[in-house]
Amino acid sequence: MAETRIPLGRLFVQEAVKAVTWGAVFLIIVAIFIMAVKQDIKEGIAYGIDRFVSEVVIFATHPEIIGKTKQLVKKGIEYSVTKAAQGAKQVITEARLDPRSDPPAGSQETQKRPTTQ
Repeated sequence: MAETRIPLGRLFVQEAVKAVTWGAVFLIIVAIFIMAVKQDIKEGIAYGIDRFVSEVVIFATHPEIIGKTKQLVKKGIEYSVTKAAQGAKQVITEARLDPRSDPPAGSQETQKRPTTQ
């Protein structure tokens, strides 16, 4: 059994044709797989979003949660108003007691105050 010698160029072309053929088959299989998986992924994402929204709606419309939320919002508003009122009173009190505060220009107090040079 004698071995036949195939020229290197011809061997390269034969192997390239085989590689291209198997590459095309591989690409077709991968494309089919991706299309099938892509649809499953889309359906999975849609299902997850639908499930999430329905759970949020069920949780958010629970009467006990609504009552607690209203109570917390009411307390938050009361606290904010109280703190703002205290802050405003403090600013007004400090402004009245501060001797460095200058009266507005053109008022009677500025005209009566002696100027120092």
